[in-house]
Order: sequence, then C-alpha cells, then structure tokens
Amino acid sequence: MAVDFESKESRSDYLNHKLDNLLSGINSTYGQALHEELVTRLERTLKDFNEEFEGIVGELKVSSNRRNQILHDLMEGKSLSTSENIEPLEINEALTSEPAAEMSEWEKRLEGKNK
Repeated sequence: MAVDFESKESRSDYLNHKLDNLLSGINSTYGQALHEELVTRLERTLKDFNEEFEGIVGELKVSSNRRNQILHDLMEGKSLSTSENIEPLEINEALTSEPAAEMSEWEKRLEGKNK
C-alpha cells in the first residue's frame, strides 16, 4: 500500500486503515469510541509536534541570521557596539555557537519529563 505522506488525507486514510485493523478484535460497543479517541489524540499530538518544530526551526533561523550578521560585521571591521545594540551574551553565543543559558518552553517540558 503506497502512501503519500505529503497529503493530509492520505495520511489520515493510512492511520484509519491501520487502526481499523488493530481494533477489529474489539467489540462494536467500544470499538468506534476508542477509534475516534485515538484519532483525536493522534491529530492533537501531531499538531503539537508541528507547532513545536516550527517554533524551534524559526528560532534557529533567527539565531543563524543574527550570527551571520555579527560575523559579517566583524569581517568588515565594523565595531560590535554599532551593530543593532547586540547584548554581549548574544555575541558570545554567535561566536561560540553555545546555546543560551535560558531554556525554551519545549526544553523545559522535556526536562520535566526526564525527572
């Protein structure tokens, strides 16, 4: 069964087909309710994941652009003090590629689950 994972409808059909196979042994009283709950939870999980991923990629792009601008300014011999009021911590991060001391919301949630 070839599945086009780029299409939302195709992914949904694939998941429904797999869930139908898994739920075939459960009686009809609980099967449909369980199926609907599983689909709802899967959709919510995927939505949350996509939002977090887009946020992380967005932060990465901003950080990368800032780092590139700082390095470009340094290569041109510009003083860092004239570069858009950049904080020393940001300069250090840009030059050393070390993450900020403050954790993102996503990192905090992961840290909480690991404890």
